[in-house]
Amino acid sequence: MRWILTALLSLLAQTATPPANLPPAYPRAGATKILDNEGVQVWNIAWLKGQPSPLHRHLYDLVGVYYEPGDRMIISPEGARRPVSTKAWDIAFQRKDVTHIEEGVSDAPLRAVFVEMKQPGPYGGDTAASDAPAFAGAGATQKLDNERVTVWEYARVPEGVRHRHLHDAVVVAIDGQRSRATWVGRGTAHADEGAGNASRLYVFEIK
Repeated sequence: MRWILTALLSLLAQTATPPANLPPAYPRAGATKILDNEGVQVWNIAWLKGQPSPLHRHLYDLVGVYYEPGDRMIISPEGARRPVSTKAWDIAFQRKDVTHIEEGVSDAPLRAVFVEMKQPGPYGGDTAASDAPAFAGAGATQKLDNERVTVWEYARVPEGVRHRHLHDAVVVAIDGQRSRATWVGRGTAHADEGAGNASRLYVFEIK
Protein backbone atom coordinates (compact mmCIF):
# COMPACT_ATOMS: atom_id res chain seq x y z
CA MET A 1 0.00 0.00 0.00
CA ARG A 2 2.84 2.37 0.81
CA TRP A 3 4.27 2.25 -2.71
CA ILE A 4 0.81 2.91 -4.19
CA LEU A 5 0.39 6.00 -1.98
CA THR A 6 3.88 7.21 -2.90
CA ALA A 7 3.11 6.78 -6.60
CA LEU A 8 -0.17 8.66 -6.27
CA LEU A 9 1.48 11.56 -4.42
CA SER A 10 4.21 11.72 -7.06
CA LEU A 11 1.61 11.80 -9.84
CA LEU A 12 -0.32 14.58 -8.09
CA ALA A 13 2.85 16.63 -7.65
CA GLN A 14 3.68 16.27 -11.33
CA THR A 15 0.15 17.27 -12.34
CA ALA A 16 0.22 20.37 -10.11
CA THR A 17 3.59 21.55 -11.46
CA PRO A 18 3.22 23.66 -14.63
CA PRO A 19 5.53 22.82 -17.55
CA ALA A 20 8.88 24.62 -17.66
CA ASN A 21 8.48 25.78 -21.26
CA LEU A 22 5.37 27.93 -20.82
CA PRO A 23 4.95 30.98 -23.08
CA PRO A 24 5.23 34.48 -21.59
CA ALA A 25 2.09 36.45 -20.77
CA TYR A 26 2.41 38.64 -23.88
CA PRO A 27 1.98 38.90 -26.81
CA ARG A 28 -1.51 37.45 -27.00
CA ALA A 29 -4.98 38.31 -28.35
CA GLY A 30 -6.06 41.74 -27.15
CA ALA A 31 -2.54 42.92 -26.20
CA THR A 32 -0.68 45.52 -28.27
CA LYS A 33 2.93 46.48 -27.55
CA ILE A 34 3.33 50.28 -27.35
CA LEU A 35 6.92 50.57 -26.09
CA ASP A 36 9.92 48.23 -25.99
CA ASN A 37 13.53 48.90 -24.97
CA GLU A 38 16.19 47.25 -22.82
CA GLY A 39 14.45 48.37 -19.64
CA VAL A 40 10.74 47.77 -20.23
CA GLN A 41 7.97 46.39 -22.41
CA VAL A 42 4.67 48.28 -22.28
CA TRP A 43 1.38 46.72 -23.37
CA ASN A 44 -2.08 48.12 -24.03
CA ILE A 45 -4.32 45.19 -23.05
CA ALA A 46 -7.97 44.20 -23.43
CA TRP A 47 -9.23 41.01 -21.74
CA LEU A 48 -11.52 39.82 -24.53
CA LYS A 49 -14.63 37.80 -23.72
CA GLY A 50 -14.42 34.19 -24.86
CA GLN A 51 -10.72 34.38 -25.73
CA PRO A 52 -8.77 32.81 -22.86
CA SER A 53 -5.03 33.22 -22.83
CA PRO A 54 -2.85 30.12 -22.92
CA LEU A 55 -1.42 28.92 -19.65
CA HIS A 56 1.51 31.31 -19.26
CA ARG A 57 4.18 32.53 -16.87
CA HIS A 58 4.88 36.21 -16.18
CA LEU A 59 8.61 36.62 -16.77
CA TYR A 60 8.95 40.10 -15.29
CA ASP A 61 7.75 42.21 -12.39
CA LEU A 62 4.96 44.41 -13.75
CA VAL A 63 3.03 47.52 -12.84
CA GLY A 64 0.12 49.21 -14.59
CA VAL A 65 -3.20 50.95 -14.51
CA TYR A 66 -6.66 49.72 -15.52
CA TYR A 67 -8.41 52.45 -17.49
CA GLU A 68 -11.74 50.75 -18.24
CA PRO A 69 -13.60 48.46 -15.79
CA GLY A 70 -14.39 44.83 -16.47
CA ASP A 71 -14.48 41.24 -15.28
CA ARG A 72 -12.19 38.30 -15.91
CA MET A 73 -11.65 34.75 -14.78
CA ILE A 74 -8.23 33.74 -13.50
CA ILE A 75 -7.54 30.00 -13.72
CA SER A 76 -4.71 28.36 -11.81
CA PRO A 77 -2.50 25.61 -13.31
CA GLU A 78 -4.54 23.15 -11.23
CA GLY A 79 -7.81 24.40 -12.79
CA ALA A 80 -9.14 26.45 -9.86
CA ARG A 81 -11.24 29.36 -11.16
CA ARG A 82 -11.26 32.77 -9.47
CA PRO A 83 -13.58 35.55 -10.76
CA VAL A 84 -12.13 39.05 -10.52
CA SER A 85 -13.94 42.37 -11.03
CA THR A 86 -11.73 45.43 -11.49
CA LYS A 87 -12.55 49.15 -11.41
CA ALA A 88 -11.15 51.78 -13.73
CA TRP A 89 -8.03 53.55 -12.41
CA ASP A 90 -7.02 50.74 -10.07
CA ILE A 91 -3.26 50.20 -9.99
CA ALA A 92 -1.75 46.74 -10.57
CA PHE A 93 1.58 45.47 -9.23
CA GLN A 94 2.71 41.87 -9.59
CA ARG A 95 5.97 40.04 -9.04
CA LYS A 96 7.38 37.79 -11.76
CA ASP A 97 6.78 34.03 -12.10
CA VAL A 98 3.01 34.11 -11.58
CA THR A 99 1.54 31.28 -13.68
CA HIS A 100 -2.12 31.16 -14.75
CA ILE A 101 -4.74 31.50 -17.50
CA GLU A 102 -6.80 34.69 -17.89
CA GLU A 103 -10.13 35.11 -19.71
CA GLY A 104 -12.33 38.16 -20.08
CA VAL A 105 -15.94 37.51 -19.12
CA SER A 106 -17.60 40.94 -19.41
CA ASP A 107 -19.11 42.17 -22.69
CA ALA A 108 -17.19 45.44 -22.39
CA PRO A 109 -13.63 44.22 -21.82
CA LEU A 110 -11.38 45.22 -18.96
CA ARG A 111 -8.59 47.42 -20.35
CA ALA A 112 -5.21 48.38 -18.93
CA VAL A 113 -1.70 49.54 -19.70
CA PHE A 114 0.95 47.27 -18.13
CA VAL A 115 4.66 48.01 -17.81
CA GLU A 116 6.88 44.91 -17.65
CA MET A 117 10.20 45.74 -15.93
CA LYS A 118 12.88 43.71 -17.70
CA GLN A 119 15.75 44.55 -15.35
CA PRO A 120 15.88 43.18 -11.80
CA GLY A 121 15.80 45.80 -9.10
CA PRO A 122 15.99 47.80 -7.09
CA TYR A 123 18.93 49.80 -8.46
CA GLY A 124 20.17 53.30 -7.65
CA GLY A 125 18.83 56.58 -8.94
CA ASP A 126 20.66 59.48 -10.58
CA THR A 127 22.80 61.51 -8.15
CA ALA A 128 24.51 63.91 -10.56
CA ALA A 129 24.45 67.60 -9.69
CA SER A 130 21.83 69.61 -11.57
CA ASP A 131 20.18 73.00 -11.41
CA ALA A 132 16.79 71.36 -12.02
CA PRO A 133 14.90 70.21 -8.89
CA ALA A 134 14.20 66.50 -8.57
CA PHE A 135 10.86 65.24 -9.86
CA ALA A 136 8.54 64.91 -6.86
CA GLY A 137 5.11 64.45 -8.42
CA ALA A 138 3.98 68.01 -7.83
CA GLY A 139 0.24 68.23 -8.60
CA ALA A 140 -0.11 64.44 -8.79
CA THR A 141 -1.50 61.77 -6.48
CA GLN A 142 0.88 59.03 -5.38
CA LYS A 143 -0.95 55.76 -6.10
CA LEU A 144 1.76 53.26 -5.19
CA ASP A 145 5.23 53.28 -3.64
CA ASN A 146 7.26 50.15 -2.98
CA GLU A 147 10.80 48.86 -3.46
CA ARG A 148 10.36 48.52 -7.25
CA VAL A 149 8.22 51.43 -8.41
CA THR A 150 6.47 54.67 -7.51
CA VAL A 151 3.29 55.52 -9.42
CA TRP A 152 2.00 59.08 -9.83
CA GLU A 153 -1.43 59.92 -11.27
CA TYR A 154 -2.28 63.25 -12.87
CA ALA A 155 -6.02 63.78 -13.35
CA ARG A 156 -5.20 66.90 -15.37
CA VAL A 157 -2.22 67.87 -17.50
CA PRO A 158 0.64 69.06 -15.25
CA GLU A 159 2.02 72.55 -15.66
CA GLY A 160 5.34 72.81 -17.47
CA VAL A 161 7.81 73.18 -14.59
CA ARG A 162 11.41 72.16 -15.21
CA HIS A 163 12.52 69.13 -13.18
CA ARG A 164 14.97 66.21 -13.25
CA HIS A 165 14.07 62.53 -13.09
CA LEU A 166 16.16 60.65 -10.54
CA HIS A 167 14.84 57.29 -11.75
CA ASP A 168 14.09 55.73 -15.11
CA ALA A 169 10.40 56.32 -15.78
CA VAL A 170 7.60 55.35 -18.14
CA VAL A 171 5.06 58.08 -18.79
CA VAL A 172 1.66 56.77 -19.92
CA ALA A 173 -0.87 59.16 -21.42
CA ILE A 174 -4.45 57.88 -21.68
CA ASP A 175 -7.20 59.39 -23.80
CA GLY A 176 -10.28 57.16 -24.00
CA GLN A 177 -9.14 53.78 -25.34
CA ARG A 178 -6.01 55.32 -26.82
CA SER A 179 -2.79 55.27 -24.87
CA ARG A 180 0.84 56.03 -25.53
CA ALA A 181 3.95 55.38 -23.51
CA THR A 182 7.19 57.38 -23.37
CA TRP A 183 10.51 56.34 -21.85
CA VAL A 184 12.27 58.95 -19.70
CA GLY A 185 15.79 57.95 -18.71
CA ARG A 186 17.12 58.81 -15.27
CA GLY A 187 18.97 62.11 -15.27
CA THR A 188 16.60 63.61 -17.86
CA ALA A 189 15.79 67.27 -17.14
CA HIS A 190 12.79 68.80 -18.88
CA ALA A 191 9.55 70.67 -18.29
CA ASP A 192 7.05 68.53 -20.22
CA GLU A 193 5.91 64.92 -19.69
CA GLY A 194 4.35 64.84 -23.15
CA ALA A 195 0.74 64.62 -21.98
CA GLY A 196 -0.72 66.35 -25.04
CA ASN A 197 -4.53 66.10 -24.92
CA ALA A 198 -4.58 63.11 -22.58
CA SER A 199 -7.34 62.95 -19.99
CA ARG A 200 -5.03 61.25 -17.48
CA LEU A 201 -1.29 60.88 -17.15
CA TYR A 202 0.69 58.32 -15.15
CA VAL A 203 4.37 58.41 -14.28
CA PHE A 204 5.85 55.03 -13.31
CA GLU A 205 9.23 55.62 -11.63
CA ILE A 206 11.24 52.38 -11.76
CA LYS A 207 13.61 51.72 -8.87
